[in-house]
Amino acid sequence: MANFESVESYLNSLSGKSLDYVETMRALILSLNPNIQEYSAYGLLAYKLNRYTCYIGGFTNHVGIYGPISDVIKRSKEELQSYKVSKGTIQFPLSKPLDLILIEKIIKLALHL
Repeated sequence: MANFESVESYLNSLSGKSLDYVETMRALILSLNPNIQEYSAYGLLAYKLNRYTCYIGGFTNHVGIYGPISDVIKRSKEELQSYKVSKGTIQFPLSKPLDLILIEKIIKLALHL
């Protein structure tokens, strides 16, 4: 996993639909609360509010939400049935439109908004 010095350098590493989806998710996250801190960590974009953190990333076939989100996944189990999910990962395929309502719910739960 590559490390990026800044949000901009991370975004510059993406292209096409992956970049579009990450930028859409990024705008949604930052609109939820003006105190959300955005930075690059672990080769992803990181979002922190108080002591809660989640990450998003773009890849060849999907964009994902990552981090300590196992409780979020358990609470959203029904809505996540059609997505690839593991303990700390939710993948949204680039072949489908983003479900922004679901993503907003997940981010709100992850950041305790």
